[in-house]
Amino acid sequence: MYILILPAFGLVSEVLPTFSRKPLFGYPVMVYSLILIAFLGFGVWAHHMFAVGMGPIADSVFSVTTMLIAIPTGVKIFNWLGTMWGGSLRFTTAMLFAIGLVCLFTIGGISGVMHASPPADLQQTDSYFVVAHFHYVLFGGSMMGLFAGVYYYFPKVTGRLLSETLGKWHFWLMFIGMNLTFFPMHFAGLDGMPRRIWTYDANQGWTNDNHVSTIGAYILFVGMLIFVYNVWRSRRNGTRVGNNPWDAPTVEWSTPSPPPPYNYAKIPQITSRYPMWTREGPHSISAAYPVGAAAEAPEPTAEELHIPMPTPTLKPLLASLALTLAFIGLIWHRQVPIIILGLALFAVVLVSWVTTPLEPEH
Repeated sequence: MYILILPAFGLVSEVLPTFSRKPLFGYPVMVYSLILIAFLGFGVWAHHMFAVGMGPIADSVFSVTTMLIAIPTGVKIFNWLGTMWGGSLRFTTAMLFAIGLVCLFTIGGISGVMHASPPADLQQTDSYFVVAHFHYVLFGGSMMGLFAGVYYYFPKVTGRLLSETLGKWHFWLMFIGMNLTFFPMHFAGLDGMPRRIWTYDANQGWTNDNHVSTIGAYILFVGMLIFVYNVWRSRRNGTRVGNNPWDAPTVEWSTPSPPPPYNYAKIPQITSRYPMWTREGPHSISAAYPVGAAAEAPEPTAEELHIPMPTPTLKPLLASLALTLAFIGLIWHRQVPIIILGLALFAVVLVSWVTTPLEPEH
């Protein structure tokens, strides 16, 4: 769960400085916090297993690690707040989703710290309280961060903006629907509703909570439909943008939108963490890009610039399919022939892939 949230943390750490018009607060500490979360994330999983009888030593170890991982996580929350504090905030759709992550992940983090207490966790284990906590972290955290990244980087990838009007509808429906869906599950879980059931007696006292959750799920569905329509519509008819529609500070925003396959003709000289916001940054970066490439003239191709490029190939896809076959053999009653076949195909395709020559220079 913690590993799944880290990419969203990275995206939010890009979005918040841009729309706060401030450098990321405490950048070195943020980086060390990411590393510490990744490390401690391997040692907290058994806080969902206090009820299985692991013993006092194992319970104590996982209880301590669960408390410890709250420290770097809390550091990141306060650093994001410090980034926004006193900034010139622009409430774009990407910014709203980033702020949504900060709010919702904090709720999920607080309920997660409760699992550090074995007596409390014994009551919460395998209940809907855990379902609520899990989704506040992975939906309120990961998905909010991923949507922030989509709205932020969509113009760089496609050269067109997503609709901000539809985007705000998408955000508010997702934010409201998410809380309606998952917040009542805290109460249902504490009232004894177990996980992984699809029906229950009417006199259990969980009906109202589940009615609210059902309404929230339909609201989430509508929000996702708006997002899909927004992507489809904007991909065809969205407003065209230049290199840097957000006035973002990092180096990728110096290339055209969408960028050419080779990115830069020469490696740019980066002189600061936010080169697009420093006086010398854009000049040193633009020198690494072909003259006139960002203007109306057609972008020079990799062949014209004598830049070798990887040969287009399906071999990475075939390698992943072969490895999938091997893992199917592992989980399907350990079918050794299937495992061997999958690993052999993976090895052959991988060797063929890594030995494929680059397109020749011209």
